[in-house]
Amino acid sequence: MRGLYNKDFTYKKLAEESYEINSKQKKVTIKYPNKEEVDFKVVGFRQNKFNGLKMAGVSPIDKDGNVNKDKLYMVYAGTNVTEDFGSDIVEDGKIAGAKFGGGLRTLPTKKEEEIYGDLNKKVIGYDTGVTDFSQNVISDPISQSKESYIFTGALINKQKPKHIYGDGHSLGGGLALMNGVMYNFDGVRVFSAPNTFDLLPDDVKAKYHAEKYDGKFINYVHRSDMIGSSDLFAERIGTQIYGKDVEHHSVLDFLNPILGHGMDTFDFKGDNVHIKMDTEEIGRIAKQLKNSCHFVDGAIKSYQAYMDDTKAAAKRIERKYTEKIRTGHYKHIKPSDIEDYMEELSVSKKYEFYDSTSFDNVMRDLHRIQKNIESFADKLMHAAEKMESRDKDLGELYKIFEE
Repeated sequence: MRGLYNKDFTYKKLAEESYEINSKQKKVTIKYPNKEEVDFKVVGFRQNKFNGLKMAGVSPIDKDGNVNKDKLYMVYAGTNVTEDFGSDIVEDGKIAGAKFGGGLRTLPTKKEEEIYGDLNKKVIGYDTGVTDFSQNVISDPISQSKESYIFTGALINKQKPKHIYGDGHSLGGGLALMNGVMYNFDGVRVFSAPNTFDLLPDDVKAKYHAEKYDGKFINYVHRSDMIGSSDLFAERIGTQIYGKDVEHHSVLDFLNPILGHGMDTFDFKGDNVHIKMDTEEIGRIAKQLKNSCHFVDGAIKSYQAYMDDTKAAAKRIERKYTEKIRTGHYKHIKPSDIEDYMEELSVSKKYEFYDSTSFDNVMRDLHRIQKNIESFADKLMHAAEKMESRDKDLGELYKIFEE
């Protein structure tokens, strides 16, 4: 069971399972490409048939049947237009319009936390009582984002896992990213998720640091999917990685803005997503790296200018006071004393009020960094050209077999 959280396949199967899981289900079984099977115990489940939320918390079971409660996977189902009267569509609309309000900008009330944080209440629906109907339809309907936040927190507080991972597809992936930020998940891997940054509270957004989540939170998307690839005019949560894109077989495919949205559109190599190798993008990055070397040139020039300006200023000061003493009537001081004092104040050689050895080391390091960046950019460019050439060769070979 080692490294399950590092395998894209784990998240793929759990995301798929999130659509089918039900309140009576005790476990989820994943069969990996290497024939290994791993069971996950369902430690928490919630379905709200009014707002369309479906989510679960699962923990891996070892070969001896022991549940590893130190690890918790929070899995959120995506949009299902055939279930719960299509209420997921309403939540999709809220995400699209999150720039104008909603989500967790208004945090849950104590009453909402009591109602929706009850882990024993697995299903909320039209057949679960008048109170549920009144609360979710008549008085104060709750959004999926807010209810998922409440339920996630309640389950974490109960189980107290050491490591938490988020997962989901589409709408569910967006909820996983949002809750991942709110509860500081150890990792999130989602598929075709919309950007839910604007669902976060304003104070959380203000303190958001992208570097904390880049590489730790991953959203696998396709360029042929408008939902996953759009940033919705907001900063993105985590890293967006493009999978190998879906093939277009007809004009309708080219006109379909969500052709690459489904879970079945992701190609896998073993346990990991087959990512898209975009040679044009690689070339662009290589050029940006080379251009970034200009900042090193600027730093070197600034250091050199500082050294030159410092020496020139010191000499001006020395000349000023030497001349003043020479033309004046000073009994206890002579021009040579100024020269001696200036030399005494110098750190390295005369007129150098800095550690010249440290400066030389910094200059050497800057030149080395510049050389390494330029070398890496050249290698990256060369690799992109080789990949493009290889793709062309394979394409020609494929044509031969077609003929």
